[in-house]
Amino acid sequence: MESNIGQKIEEFEKKRAELFEMVESLSVETISARPIEGKWSILEIVEHLANAEADVLGGLPEYDQLAGKRQSLKDGLMYRIVLFVLRVGIPVKAPSKKALPEGGRSLAEIRLKWDKSQEWFKDLVADLDESGLQRAVFYHPVAGPINPEQAVVMSIAHIDTHRRQIAKRLDLIEGERAS
Repeated sequence: MESNIGQKIEEFEKKRAELFEMVESLSVETISARPIEGKWSILEIVEHLANAEADVLGGLPEYDQLAGKRQSLKDGLMYRIVLFVLRVGIPVKAPSKKALPEGGRSLAEIRLKWDKSQEWFKDLVADLDESGLQRAVFYHPVAGPINPEQAVVMSIAHIDTHRRQIAKRLDLIEGERAS
């Protein structure tokens, strides 16, 4: 089966660009607000997305340092469960401390980090043949070993989940300001 990872990367990149366009149009006060006590601000949600991607990609090592991992039936099932949870919007805690927002970074700093991660990933994919694209070289804390195409599909579902979350945060912030 031939991969259409290029189209998926373009889809993700479009969603990521739209996310930044929207968030960059907001004030620092708005993106830093916490309309729900104990929940992340919009800025922290964006930082989480960047951190989660870097975590799954293994810290952006050289490709020859990425060891292929065996995917079991359980891994395949867990991958599908994670996608379902993301697509349906079931609230869950971040499965890795590395994916948590650290705070203290500006939106520009987060974007720079995420841009670096995306460039690394695109360069990696460009160098892979079809068998390389099927190699499970990344690791998700719940789904287990995943290949580059699965990583992009999961990233699309992840960004969609958090774009919905950001829209809800904005509604709450605007509601607070209106009252």
